[in-house]
Amino acid sequence: MMAIRRAALLLVLAVLCGSACAQPVVNVYSSMAEKDLRRLVAEFERRHGIKVNLWRSGKNRILQRVLSEARAGRQEVDVIHNPAPEMEALHREKLLQPMRSPRLAELIPQAVAAHREWAGPRVYLFVQAYNTRLVDKADLPKTYVDLLHPRWKGRIAIEGKEQEWFYTLVQAMGEAEGLKFFRALAANGLQVRMGNALLTNLVVAGDVPFALTLYSYLPEQQRRAGAPVDWIALAPTIAATDAVGVAARAPHPQAAALFYEFMLGDGQSLMAEMGHVISHRRIALQLERYQLKFIDPAAVIQDYDRWTKIFEDTIYNRQ
Repeated sequence: MMAIRRAALLLVLAVLCGSACAQPVVNVYSSMAEKDLRRLVAEFERRHGIKVNLWRSGKNRILQRVLSEARAGRQEVDVIHNPAPEMEALHREKLLQPMRSPRLAELIPQAVAAHREWAGPRVYLFVQAYNTRLVDKADLPKTYVDLLHPRWKGRIAIEGKEQEWFYTLVQAMGEAEGLKFFRALAANGLQVRMGNALLTNLVVAGDVPFALTLYSYLPEQQRRAGAPVDWIALAPTIAATDAVGVAARAPHPQAAALFYEFMLGDGQSLMAEMGHVISHRRIALQLERYQLKFIDPAAVIQDYDRWTKIFEDTIYNRQ
């Protein structure tokens, strides 16, 4: 039955495409790690016979590109795959369309926006990774405050665009105490690196002994491959979902809908094979072992510019 529906959809796409193109296409913007993203795209193309025009970049650049194209009246993107706060910003700009997929009922509640304009196939667990050759297990911190010990001076790095994580953790600690902690941490020689994949590689190489913010799947993939890296999850462990959504004026709406369904279905299963934490309800019990505090995308973007400035002033120790 699924094969019949897929064949019918491809026939419709071919008719819509006409003689101008030999193969249906879908334009996707994604901030996912490139090697995993390429594997997902290849599997989608193999299964559905639809060519994916992929643009991969950082979350902020993707957000800005979608906003810029919309303001210029250019309808180029079909599907956007980015962290939930950036997708919530697109919702507020009315640049996404609601999707009524039956897949949404299979996801944990935090992965489905109330307005149904985005849904998250993955859960990001923000964990702390360390080089096992440089950090003894006996020295690992048990709380965030332990990171203020002199042994950590100059040995900790943070990813430089994690203001959503920062905001959520500061609120969980209590704003005054949270900001006091981060100012002390920055004064203790906190390094700043751009990009989760880069920061993971720096930990593996030993250039950074301890990373404060990494998506759990990145050090886990390296650990499984035999790299000298492991990770812990200090409490509260901040969590978030990524999000996939279809552009409000997608130029290839049928192909976009099919890619959206793939990301929440077969693609999600493939992500699990690659070591990602997926958002399917079956992992709810697995998540309960962490003291999770989920980022609230709507709350984050409510005062995004002010908290971005606080984050940058604090971790770059500008004050």
